[in-house]
Amino acid sequence: MSMKSILLARKSMAKKSFVLFTLFFCLSILGKAYSLNAVIEVKNRIAPGQTYYSKKGYTVKASGHGRCMYGVYSHASCTVVYRKDSCILGIHYAASAEKGCVVKESWQDFEVINNDTGHVIGKLRWKKKPWNWPDLELTENPGAFMVDITNGHVKSGVLNFWTWLK
Repeated sequence: MSMKSILLARKSMAKKSFVLFTLFFCLSILGKAYSLNAVIEVKNRIAPGQTYYSKKGYTVKASGHGRCMYGVYSHASCTVVYRKDSCILGIHYAASAEKGCVVKESWQDFEVINNDTGHVIGKLRWKKKPWNWPDLELTENPGAFMVDITNGHVKSGVLNFWTWLK
């Protein structure tokens, strides 16, 4: 093999390595673009004597209803009791490009359960619009006991919910 052939082969291998590196780099960027980790935080400020007070607190859990969500929850549910620390549900959201989920609104429903009675007393929806921050929508009984906080202030007398990206 001549010196010229060795140099050409080396140059060709360098180009192939660069192309492979670029391909893997682009795929990793795309993977990050379609997946993220988010949090729903819950604080219970319903005091004894108020209408919706629950001695055993409330459990918030994923209901199984969602669109374009492939959720892996850090906790399947969380329980929050009056004046205790907040509970946090971790959401791993990954949209599928093949089903068009990258350009559709994705969502996951959650149920709020009174631990004294075991009844579902409300529902909320975590939703993610394409190229937008996640948001919470209180879909059932929102005015009576829940509030969506966006400014970080806790409201007394209700369950407080908010969401952010990790």
